[in-house]
Amino acid sequence: MCLFFSSILAHHAQVYFMRYGDFIFMTTSKIEQATRFAKTSAAFVRNAVQRRINKENYILSDKTDNEVIFQDGIMSVKYYRPLTEDTLVLEGGQTLHVRRRRFAIPLVMVPPLGVFAWIFDLLADRSLVRYFLAHGFEVYLIDWGKPTIDDAGLSLENYTLDWFPKALAAIREHSESDEVSLLGYCMGGLLSLMYLAAHPEDKNVANLITIASPVDMHKMNPITGPMSQLLSIPASMIRKRGFQLHQIADERFHVDGKVLSWMFKMTNPLGVVSSYIELIRNLSDDDYVARYMTMNEWFTNMPDYPGATVQEMMRKMGLYNRMAKGKLNIGNRVADFSNITANILAFAGDNDKIVSIGGARAIMTVVSSTDKTFHIVPGGHAGVFTGSKAVHTTWSISKDWLQLRSKAYPRPVNKSNKS
Repeated sequence: MCLFFSSILAHHAQVYFMRYGDFIFMTTSKIEQATRFAKTSAAFVRNAVQRRINKENYILSDKTDNEVIFQDGIMSVKYYRPLTEDTLVLEGGQTLHVRRRRFAIPLVMVPPLGVFAWIFDLLADRSLVRYFLAHGFEVYLIDWGKPTIDDAGLSLENYTLDWFPKALAAIREHSESDEVSLLGYCMGGLLSLMYLAAHPEDKNVANLITIASPVDMHKMNPITGPMSQLLSIPASMIRKRGFQLHQIADERFHVDGKVLSWMFKMTNPLGVVSSYIELIRNLSDDDYVARYMTMNEWFTNMPDYPGATVQEMMRKMGLYNRMAKGKLNIGNRVADFSNITANILAFAGDNDKIVSIGGARAIMTVVSSTDKTFHIVPGGHAGVFTGSKAVHTTWSISKDWLQLRSKAYPRPVNKSNKS
């Protein structure tokens, strides 16, 4: 009897699903689509609102474990502790095995002015700091801080004759190594060169890497380079009549961070628009929004550029191109670039709208180094430093070059508790 009723039920069920199965399937599919749409819409609205009112929750930079080992005013020095994980995943999925054998010569990263130092530790998978830590280097970072209009008087003398020596002294004491390597991006490379040129007594800077550093300002780019060269002639005539740029108050040359941001974005306005359109298209993707917000913070939130430094750069480097000519007066010292004998590795981007290849290549002629190499790599001014291709070009070349010129400890060391 039970078998009979079971057969009847099975038959009716079969008929029912033959008639209405497609409808039920379509209804379920539509419900799933509606659910996904609702979730996507909710995420879209949430990110659209939260990225405005809680921006800090989206910023992924400056997350690598570090400690401040020295501070003087707005300038500080950070030491990055060795990575505790065994692997580091880079953007694109490449996995690095973290090297436990360390190099004895520490690497000092030198940021430019007009940006925050955390660009060296941008994203977990796009962090120059973490990349070199994974390859066995002791990493330090000089942080120039956040100048305001109150710091308009900060000059090249402050950076290269005062803060730079103090920073290296603190690093040498902390690392217990007299020898150091420097890696400078843009103006950071120029400040490193100025320090070495003005301090010929310091023979313990073994290696210097510069990335997109415009040594020859008259070749800086197709617009500002020729303009500076053209203006140098009337500027010399005006100077002979007794007028000097340094007689003008430093505050008049001070550049607000918002102006810097606008100027940088105007070097690639189409890129700015297209990246924003991509953000709108991916506003429901939390990871995409966080990465966009972090990268955008670099170009949107910039510190002021001190007026005294701007004035000196305009006069000594822009108008008169002193660095490319080999000598530059800084404070009471003459920075003679022929004093530099450190090993040199320099980079220029093939699509850099700010620093031309010729402007960056000039480093090869002003220094006395015998071991010096110049590379042209893919990317614009930011891309050559930390773009998606940089890990396979600028970073990889720098790592290989530096490993050959750095001394390794005979066994792994643990400095995690060092202070």
